[in-house]
Amino acid sequence: MTLFALTLSHEMRADLLSLVKGLFIFFVLVSFICVAGYTAKQLRAGRLFMRENAPLPLGMPALSGWFFIISVVGLIYLQSPLYAIIVLVGLAGVLAENKRTAQTQFGLDRLKPSKALTWGLLVFGAVMLVETPLTEASAWVLDALQVPHPEQQSVETFRQYSQASTIWLFMLQAVFVFPVIEELFFRGFLLTFLKNYTSTWMAIILGAGVFAFAHLNLGVALPLWFLGIVLGVAYEHTGSLIVPIGIHACFNLATGLSLLMDKGNSS
Repeated sequence: MTLFALTLSHEMRADLLSLVKGLFIFFVLVSFICVAGYTAKQLRAGRLFMRENAPLPLGMPALSGWFFIISVVGLIYLQSPLYAIIVLVGLAGVLAENKRTAQTQFGLDRLKPSKALTWGLLVFGAVMLVETPLTEASAWVLDALQVPHPEQQSVETFRQYSQASTIWLFMLQAVFVFPVIEELFFRGFLLTFLKNYTSTWMAIILGAGVFAFAHLNLGVALPLWFLGIVLGVAYEHTGSLIVPIGIHACFNLATGLSLLMDKGNSS
């Protein structure tokens, strides 16, 4: 039994799903038009990356920085939840070394929360217009090359859940915990640290690549790489980590709801 099976008939689920899909498609199209127009305007004006909005650089010994990166990525590859603790403890040390607060370093007060979350929602909608065909194209190419690409371990685990409490706990973690931890590391630290050694664009691309392959699934590597680039650009443009956190949270929420609906339809 699942949440949808308990509360809705098959016909009601089908009608609700059709309505939700229609509204979501409309939202995605409007978001894409808004974000594409805004981005084009900023590119023409040379203001996509503005120095006054750029995240503050991190000063620290190179050896310490690379050790921190290798430690976190290694724990992620081992699928150890300890990586979250290492990220929080490590960033606390980095902030202390640079004599800054999280609010200052990550621009938590740079934008009004309502504005940051609104932009996060709009950019998420725009991203989804690209993510869906990109995911399907990636799967088609891997199938044509006969390269196995099973679902992510987290997705397979979610499909096995049957109790409502377990499902909601997973959803809460996916929407409120993982986006914060991952953005603190991949954008808040990794992207900023890489800028000490290369250009902003290259740091965004390399950081997004690490983010994509850290999810240990070849089938979603390219879509997640694109998502990581968008998250990096959003952080560099606004200087506020709240924006990529919001985009990331919306992306995870949409993925979780999609899986939840699949569970309801399969019951």
